[in-house]
Amino acid sequence: MDQIGENYLVFAIACLVLALVMMRLLLRERITLQGSMSYLAFLAVIGLMAVFPKTTTMVANRLGFTLMSNFLFCTAIAALAILHLRALVTLSKVQLRTVVLTQELAMLQEKLDRVAADQTQRRSA
Repeated sequence: MDQIGENYLVFAIACLVLALVMMRLLLRERITLQGSMSYLAFLAVIGLMAVFPKTTTMVANRLGFTLMSNFLFCTAIAALAILHLRALVTLSKVQLRTVVLTQELAMLQEKLDRVAADQTQRRSA
């Protein structure tokens, strides 16, 4: 392996460690599979960029980046932006579902109150 590949090997190992931590959290059911798939995909992309630095440099140069570090930062920022957007979508869905569940609970409570009132009237009559 050339000197460039050895420099990025530590970065690739860090990505692998993060992926293993994510897999452990998945197996212990601390996080959901759906929520972590995009994170693992971005981690894999960044890990592959570290494993194949010459290809990554070629892609970066074709995209107009003169420094490899700028390309890595741009990729990481894009990944974080997409992950943040995904988290916002998930939070919005949870918030809407919470409102629906609260409304359903209120309707069930009202029905229970009516049934209890009907039973009390029947007993007293």
